[in-house]
Amino acid sequence: MKVLVIDPVGGISGDMLLAGLIQLGCPVALLEELYRRLSLGPYTLHVTAETISGIACLQVKFSIPPSDEGRTYAHIRDHVLAGQPEAVRAGAGKIFGVLALAEAQIHGTDVEEVHFHEVGAVDSILDIVGIAAALDHLGVQAVYARTIPLGGGMTGSLHGRLPVPAPATVKLLEGFPVRFAGPDCEIATPTGAAVISALAEKTAPPTDLVIRGVGYGCGTRRFEDWPNICRVMLCEMEGFREQGRIFQVEADIDDMMPEDAAPALERILEAGAADAGITPKVMKYGRPGFTINAICEDARLHAVVNAFLVHTTTIGVRYHAVERQVLQRRQYRLSTRYGEVGIKEVTLPDGSVRCKPENRDLQEVSRRAGIAMATLREEVGRALEEGRKDKEGGR
Repeated sequence: MKVLVIDPVGGISGDMLLAGLIQLGCPVALLEELYRRLSLGPYTLHVTAETISGIACLQVKFSIPPSDEGRTYAHIRDHVLAGQPEAVRAGAGKIFGVLALAEAQIHGTDVEEVHFHEVGAVDSILDIVGIAAALDHLGVQAVYARTIPLGGGMTGSLHGRLPVPAPATVKLLEGFPVRFAGPDCEIATPTGAAVISALAEKTAPPTDLVIRGVGYGCGTRRFEDWPNICRVMLCEMEGFREQGRIFQVEADIDDMMPEDAAPALERILEAGAADAGITPKVMKYGRPGFTINAICEDARLHAVVNAFLVHTTTIGVRYHAVERQVLQRRQYRLSTRYGEVGIKEVTLPDGSVRCKPENRDLQEVSRRAGIAMATLREEVGRALEEGRKDKEGGR
């Protein structure tokens, strides 16, 4: 699984991020081909090599005739992006979407009526489309961002003087780690913040990544004591880490009829728990009891907690976010002379494969065929081994 880690060492903007992705391996020719489909008027793309604090990096600039033209979100979504490939249109559309929502909330307008000025300018559109195209070209499947410096002071806009970071930047970065550091100028722009808001996970990068490449993009400003660069790292996971937040949910119970515990567990699983179990324990005053625990994804947390409260006698449930790593896996049906059996196959970190037949299928086939479970397991094992040999022989 390919993961992009955005490390905004000195800040983040659309052009800095795009420059880093170009150095990481996105061809300039690919970008120019997609740019020609935008019908935005004349422009010239300049990609130049620079050095910041001894680090070789790239700088991206667009030469565009002066214009005060602004574009609405609806126009950009429905017309400007219409000729792009599906993946590029989806990625760029998502970035513009979060920008429009942030602007609408700040100015008290409808999302469809948001009128972009600075962000709707040609260079910002080129930055966002280029970033979406680069991520697609590099095969990025997940994006993470490290702590973002915000800068300070004041900046100019078509609305007048604004504090740094700009209101849109602050809104877009809600839920992400930031630090109030850097020179008194804008080093985190709305475009850069929108990319993070739209595409990045709101969690720290996984701890078990393998770096496959790195790119550095720099801004136009130079500071004596501040490296104005944005680093991007293309990584791979050694295993497969479950995406999104995972929660562990549990409750200690000492006043519930034991025979009611199994049906409650079924209701919790039906509510969306990925796994659930019961652990006997000794409670206060020496009472025998048990802990019901489950894990679930963020989207199912509310339903799972409700299942605990409705189907058990507990009056309180505790839960907390946890990290989970699972092996790459696939499921398929295996034909044997006694019938079909479901197989779960996982790939271990060393590349070897482990297979396990579905126990419910074994029980059903055993009952239907009138053979012992042990005999059926041996038959499944032989069929798996024959399939493995056939696969190796076909290489």
